[in-house]
Amino acid sequence: MMETSSPNPAPAGRPLRVAYVIRDLRFGGGTENHLMQLFQLLDRTRFDPSLYLLREHGELIDEVRALNVPVRTGHMNGSLLSPALATAIARFAQAFRRQGVDIVHTYLPRGELVGSVAGRLAGVPIVLCGKRGCHYRRGAEAVGCRIANRLATRVLANAQAVKDFVADDEACAREKIVVIENGVDAHRFAPVHDTRPYKIKLGLDPNVPAVGTITRARVRKGYEEFLRASADVRRAHPHTQVVVVGQDTVEQAPRELIASLGLSDDIHLLGLRNDIPDVLGALDVFVLSSHDEGMSNAIMEAMSVARPIVATDVGGAPEMIRHGVSGLLVPPKVVEPLAQAMQRMLDDPAGASEMGRAARHTVEARFSIEVMVSRVAALYETLWKERRGGRPPAGFSVGDDSIHRGTIA
Repeated sequence: MMETSSPNPAPAGRPLRVAYVIRDLRFGGGTENHLMQLFQLLDRTRFDPSLYLLREHGELIDEVRALNVPVRTGHMNGSLLSPALATAIARFAQAFRRQGVDIVHTYLPRGELVGSVAGRLAGVPIVLCGKRGCHYRRGAEAVGCRIANRLATRVLANAQAVKDFVADDEACAREKIVVIENGVDAHRFAPVHDTRPYKIKLGLDPNVPAVGTITRARVRKGYEEFLRASADVRRAHPHTQVVVVGQDTVEQAPRELIASLGLSDDIHLLGLRNDIPDVLGALDVFVLSSHDEGMSNAIMEAMSVARPIVATDVGGAPEMIRHGVSGLLVPPKVVEPLAQAMQRMLDDPAGASEMGRAARHTVEARFSIEVMVSRVAALYETLWKERRGGRPPAGFSVGDDSIHRGTIA
């Protein structure tokens, strides 16, 4: 387990009890992967985590239980406007009181609203809202986010772009928002210099370039732009293999588009996978074509594997990638610049490899999983001491970006 220099401020000498609230725990989501990192690395002598799901659904639940993290559910299957909302809030508030929860840490709109209201009803001293993307919320979700932000002790953003977005779109006070960037397991996602063995593992031709993405078939993920750009690239590089990994949530439409673009015989739709390091290792160019993002875990993982990256210039991407040095950034929602950047990488393999190496160096310097978990742990303890009348460490103000700069890491 991790160690940091700050003393254990937990009540009565016991670990701080932290309840994490999220709708479900699906495989492959960035927020879900972040939670798994916390469960794996938080020091259990200082923190006692538990997971509260609005609905007991998700492929990762058994893995969480195997990490000795209790899992509870609110049995909420409806929308934020359904009667199930009040029931879930009441159940969680009762459970928080019964378990003596010290900190509630919430994620995503439904988890934020249920967890923050239940936490305040239960008298939990610290309530945190985790923001992981620049996603416009409308209707009940927008109202729920604003209520949760108002109730939260602090709002955590995983990128400066996310902080700016939440302050502007969700009317959250900037001094309440703290930036703690994502982290990646740089040992699991190790640099790859020879793609051929990984191509063979995936059933690809080891001697032919491969461009690929890890995404969901959603409009805001830029799925269509990626497919159209890949078709354009294949006109200049006819033998290029196209790889798509992730959940196909729009069953028929993408397949019709794939056929119309003439990609049916040369695209590999690999679905959900748990061997993402191998997938990334097989790619000569990794592409993320999203319309909006926070601090993309997929980009960070590709950087760690030293892949040449083409990404849309949205969210936290420019905070991770230096254009022309550690990857290429292009405007979102436009096919031609995306295709041109992908082709540039294929035309100049040596230059692309150099960008991949620079991306790996960036991960090693800034984005380790250990640093991320250490900063989250430091925030928990600092806020606890602050609530109990203690003074925060010298040089730290929750309202500034000192955690983002690593002052108390």
